[in-house]
Amino acid sequence: MRPLRIAHVLSVLVAAAGSTACSIDVRGNESSSREEKRFTVSASEPVDLQIRTFDGRISVRSWDKDEVLVEIDRRAPDQATAEALIVNEMQDGNKIVIEAPSDRAQRNVISIGGARSVNFTVTAPRRMTLQAHTGDGQVDARDLEGMLTLDSDDGRIEVSNVGGQLKAHTGDGIIRINQARGTVDADSGDGAIDVDGRFDVVTVRTGDGSVRVAAADGSNMKSEWRITTGDGRISLRVPNGFNAAVDASTGDGSVHVDGIPNASSKGGDSDRHRVAGQLGSGGAALTLRSGDGSIDVTH
Repeated sequence: MRPLRIAHVLSVLVAAAGSTACSIDVRGNESSSREEKRFTVSASEPVDLQIRTFDGRISVRSWDKDEVLVEIDRRAPDQATAEALIVNEMQDGNKIVIEAPSDRAQRNVISIGGARSVNFTVTAPRRMTLQAHTGDGQVDARDLEGMLTLDSDDGRIEVSNVGGQLKAHTGDGIIRINQARGTVDADSGDGAIDVDGRFDVVTVRTGDGSVRVAAADGSNMKSEWRITTGDGRISLRVPNGFNAAVDASTGDGSVHVDGIPNASSKGGDSDRHRVAGQLGSGGAALTLRSGDGSIDVTH
């Protein structure tokens, strides 16, 4: 009879939650408590949005409304712990701060064992200044324009259809950026990085992993591009007519750069690890470095 009693209690909790702004979901050994927050903003200037969580996924996307919708999903081993997880909020004009503080700051939460997290899904006007940080989890953003900073201590980063200045960092995880426009700075402590779009400035770094950068037609170097990996292959594709002063080298592997017939080479084995010269009519520095892996630059 005991299992039936537990099921009855859970059904009462779910029924009670249906008449409020929150919802309750129990899945095996994990419980979830959800709610929404809405903030009215002005269309005359970009939204200044700061989102932080100690553990959890952050997703940001855009819509054509002068409003910011924040969907909060608290997860914990039991319902009481999930509902007690703190989320702080602040609005000052178009500046909005949403924060789930660290586990140590969750003074109202008492739970033995099991993971706790607070996930955010945010829908906001396209133009924004965004700072999104999670201590552990994925960060993804799409259809945004402005100054965008995405950061995870441990988790992958996924970005698509963004413009302006993008900075993406993860301590451990892959980074994928599709259809970017403008400036891209991508950094992973350990993970592959894949980037494509129309670029003005590119900076890509990974401690361990392959790097692929595909620069579309219209890409134009406004300052140095630098692409580095501690261990892995680098593949860079540039459009026809692209101009740069190339310096590409690897600790172990071959280097090939299309369009530099007069690449530095004396025929020795050590020289095959480096190519330097002008691509097109030259210009800003294009620096590529791999500790261990081949480098290929193609059109």
